[in-house]
This record gives sequence, structure tokens and C-alpha cells, in this order.
Amino acid sequence: FSCIPKGTKIDGGDGGVNIEDLKPGDIVIGYDGDPVKVLQKHEYLEDATAERFYEVEFNDGSKVNVCDMHKIKGVAAKNITENVLSKKVYGGVEYSYDLLTEDIGYRINGTPVNSMIEEMAELAIKLKNK
Repeated sequence: FSCIPKGTKIDGGDGGVNIEDLKPGDIVIGYDGDPVKVLQKHEYLEDATAERFYEVEFNDGSKVNVCDMHKIKGVAAKNITENVLSKKVYGGVEYSYDLLTEDIGYRINGTPVNSMIEEMAELAIKLKNK
């Protein structure tokens, strides 16, 4: 599981807050654009040699950095095409994070990004029960 690279600013407060500095109880801008509370933060150790992260630049100039499977506006980064100007694949990520909020995600540079925590939990249960 990979998510949002360390150093990525999540919308909220004065401009943005690095995802690694957020904690449960903090307020961020939610998927729908309203302030929401962070309920959980998950941290993942990454294989820095893997090139699985995407910098997705949209036509409006906003950029979002996520792993290949993390959903932006409900679509995995590696598959998203709507209003996309460019996508760059990169590695070198040592830590990534995800947030569970009061709605279905949060925003990075004004762009709705889905929380993947519930989906990953469901997948883990399915794998465990096999």
C-alpha cells in the first residue's frame, strides 16, 4: 500500500499542512470542499527504489502527488485522464501517508483526493479470509 508522499501539503489552515504533521483531530479541507476533522492518519514505509508515484498536473495548474493506485476524484492516478495536462512517474519516496476524514477524503491544491484507508481495510480482510 502506498499513498501520499511525505512533504505533500494538504489543504487547510493557512495554505496547507504537510501530511506528516497532521494528527487526528486536526481540521483540513475535505473532499467536498468543506472543513472536516481528521479521524485517523496511516503511515507507510515505502521501497524508495520503486517508481510508483505520480505527479499529476491538471489543466488548471494544480498538481497532486500520489501513488499509482491512489484515487483522485475517484480514479486511480495511473488511470486518470480528465483535465490532466501531464503525469510524471517517480521514485525515491521513503514514507507515505493517508488520512481518514469525516467525509470521503481531502484536498491537495484544491483537487479532491480520496481516502484509501477504508478500501485498504476491506482488501486486507478479504486477503486474510482467503
